[in-house]
Amino acid sequence: MGFGCNGFGWGGWMGMGGGWIGLILNVALFAGVLALLGLAAVWFVRQFRRTTPMQETTPDPLEIVQRRLAAGEITIAEFEEIRDRLQS
Repeated sequence: MGFGCNGFGWGGWMGMGGGWIGLILNVALFAGVLALLGLAAVWFVRQFRRTTPMQETTPDPLEIVQRRLAAGEITIAEFEEIRDRLQS
């Protein structure tokens, strides 16, 4: 048993030498591996990129009171009293 084209060594695709079909399958396999590597790189970058932390903004107390007045939850007298307390 030699290691030529028809042996167990470099015999080609299914022992038939491969030809154009073997070439096409090899190129398709190589392209698939490259695509998977590219997708893995994109996933890795998205998972571990640094993002700036979101700054939590607390609404202004006067804005909250104005919204409550607009929604009808408090009266104008109550609004003015709360506003005066907040501004002092």
